[in-house]
Amino acid sequence: MKRTLFLVLSLLTALSGILPIRVSAESNTINPPVIQAESAILIDAKSHTILFEKNANKKQYPASITKIMTALLAIENLSPTDLITFSEESIFSIERGSSHIGMDVGEQITVDQALHAILLMSANEVANGLAEATSGSIENFAIKMTDRAKELGAKNTHFVNPHGLHDVNHYTTAYDMALITSYIYDNSYFQEIMKDITYQIPSTNKTTEIRYLSQQHPLMNKQRDSRMYREDVIGGKTGYTDIARHTLVTVAKHGDIELIVVILNAERDAVYSDTNKLLDYGINSYQTLNLHGPNTIIKTLPMYSVKSGQSYQAGNCAISVEKPLSLLVRSDIKERDITTRIELPEYMELGANKGAIVGDITYLHGSQILAKNNLLIKDIDFSPSPYATILPIQNKFVPSRIIYLLLLIVALLIILLFFIKRRHNKKRTKLKFNRHIR
Repeated sequence: MKRTLFLVLSLLTALSGILPIRVSAESNTINPPVIQAESAILIDAKSHTILFEKNANKKQYPASITKIMTALLAIENLSPTDLITFSEESIFSIERGSSHIGMDVGEQITVDQALHAILLMSANEVANGLAEATSGSIENFAIKMTDRAKELGAKNTHFVNPHGLHDVNHYTTAYDMALITSYIYDNSYFQEIMKDITYQIPSTNKTTEIRYLSQQHPLMNKQRDSRMYREDVIGGKTGYTDIARHTLVTVAKHGDIELIVVILNAERDAVYSDTNKLLDYGINSYQTLNLHGPNTIIKTLPMYSVKSGQSYQAGNCAISVEKPLSLLVRSDIKERDITTRIELPEYMELGANKGAIVGDITYLHGSQILAKNNLLIKDIDFSPSPYATILPIQNKFVPSRIIYLLLLIVALLIILLFFIKRRHNKKRTKLKFNRHIR
């Protein structure tokens, strides 16, 4: 019996080493993965909440994931149908042998075609062309890249070119790149480009050949590598230089969970294995909680006004959140564990309008702030005025009860006059009778 039990336990122990990790029912979480890359980060794409980080604020060379910032500025400043004419500098200023699609001096393609070229094939000369079309020169565009990154909250990023070829002054961090990616990911046009795993640039003014483009991110392209392909990966960009090593940005959507992974300074095998580990960790260890929506009334505030030196309640204001908000939290956190802190005035003054932001709501787990949302006036229910108001009659039909009252007054006057006249006649008759007796 003991020997049999020992064999069973030994078999279970052996199987536990080869079976996939399962989330326990009690904790519903797994331990954070061990990452080989020098820098890495996993964030919630919607709230920017950091779910995992390793040297996330350490400055690293980004290589071609730089083109995510290039694409963001091009999308924000150019129209998809605008034409780009390639200059000599845009083509011949890049390193020989670096990524390109063979553009010629004076050749023209549309912005839409150019964006596909840099995001699918990482074409360096096309990145230069977009830079010149956006800002007039590569140098001016690089300044604009750095300024825009700072506006988005990327404080440890400095760009000197639109393509990412090595320069000691061209650097970023895993956190900054995740933040930049979250903003371009929110753009529907970028999402449409990411759906095009293959793309064709037809003949141009300089060539009759068709340029065939294919997504280089192996987690996105099943045709490129079916073993590495992930159905939940919907966006991203690869990068590599000898000094930067392998860099990778990946966006994944699993149900209502949206994740961004950035890997910097990694070897080829590690860059994809680290990305997969972090995506699996985010999916298995976190869940989405839907918080208050715009149709939920958080609170009702009285609205007061002052008239003749006295205040009176003019109505009630229904308070709701500014926008729908979902929150990515650990799987072991329940909705009842989330507390709120509401900042609102005690009352509103007459004159406040629907849609006005009047406060905010903070969601917490213990002392940790999870998210914030603005509070606004969703609706106003005005009360009838307590003060009588005399309104002029403008050719309106007089109510029937007033007519009845007037008729009653006239009838009473007629009766009164009748009695007065009758009394007067009696008095005259009496006087005549008295005179006759004398």
